[in-house]
Amino acid sequence: MNKLMKETTGKTEQELVSSIQALRLEIAKLNVERSTTQPKNTNIISNKKRQLAVLLTVLGQKRNK
Repeated sequence: MNKLMKETTGKTEQELVSSIQALRLEIAKLNVERSTTQPKNTNIISNKKRQLAVLLTVLGQKRNK
């Protein structure tokens, strides 16, 4: 289990939902920024998508219990 997974398993469902919404908004902003200018860190969007996948996985596991 990686560090992010360990951190998110202790959160409540409401905290996970708010984190997911914030991360989706951040990804959308980064996509718009990428279309207008060249980003300094080209991996940032893919890293944020991985974080989003972890949050969605943990949320799904909590809802299925």
